[in-house]
Amino acid sequence: MGKFVIANRFEINDLEKDLLGRGGMGIVYRATDRESGEAVAVKTLDSAVLSTEPNVLERFRREGEALRQLDHPNIVKYIAAIESYGQHYLVMEYVEGGSLQDVLAAQGRLPSQRVVEIGLHLADALERAHQLGIIYRDLKPANVLLARDGTPRLSDFGIAHLADKAHLTQSGVLIGTMNYLSPEAFGRETLDARTDIWAFGVLLFEMLTGRLPFPDKNITAKITAILTQPTPDLTQYNSDVPAALADLIYRMLEKDRSQRIASARLVKDELEMILHLL
Repeated sequence: MGKFVIANRFEINDLEKDLLGRGGMGIVYRATDRESGEAVAVKTLDSAVLSTEPNVLERFRREGEALRQLDHPNIVKYIAAIESYGQHYLVMEYVEGGSLQDVLAAQGRLPSQRVVEIGLHLADALERAHQLGIIYRDLKPANVLLARDGTPRLSDFGIAHLADKAHLTQSGVLIGTMNYLSPEAFGRETLDARTDIWAFGVLLFEMLTGRLPFPDKNITAKITAILTQPTPDLTQYNSDVPAALADLIYRMLEKDRSQRIASARLVKDELEMILHLL
């Protein structure tokens, strides 16, 4: 297919070859910024989703606004939000190292030091978001992109900014990804930064062990496990995990959020201490 140019600036050379992926509400392409000559990622709303989900345009705009505010080295960089001929585009930094999901699929699990290094970057990014009142709500390996040097970037802020909303959309669908949802996400409580801490704990557990703490494939069983079952001893899946790191993860996965470690800053502080011991 031929070239496609957005706002006379962002050039997609081939709509098929430059397709990077499809997300929950958008399609992402690799493009070239004619002003800088650099590669960028362009997300456009999927017209099929837009026609069936009336709230998706607001979420798309929310993602752009969240990225514009955040401006953090471990969060994909906002470049532009464009509306042209009835189409909506979000232009972002292109991160070419793949995703953490790709790495885990290939390697199974990661060494403790690498997990702590990634965790420190993510904790810093979450701290920045929480300082601005932004609850990320969708921390998972697919949303952690890796730069060429291995530095992580949080991406896909389409369901952020919902800290003051109920946990359900108008259609009654849970917001977030089931494997990483906190226990309180299944109730009617207003969510806060601690729901991100839970998902962060799940992510650290998964990086260290190559499995989820609550891996049931049956949805009802999974929800029951998240709500009622204790977090498994992760050292039975990886005996090399330092005790201090395992203890931190268990506290991040406290089912009662009043007992959970309270902030990304506290997580970061502990990860820094653990890194010095490795």
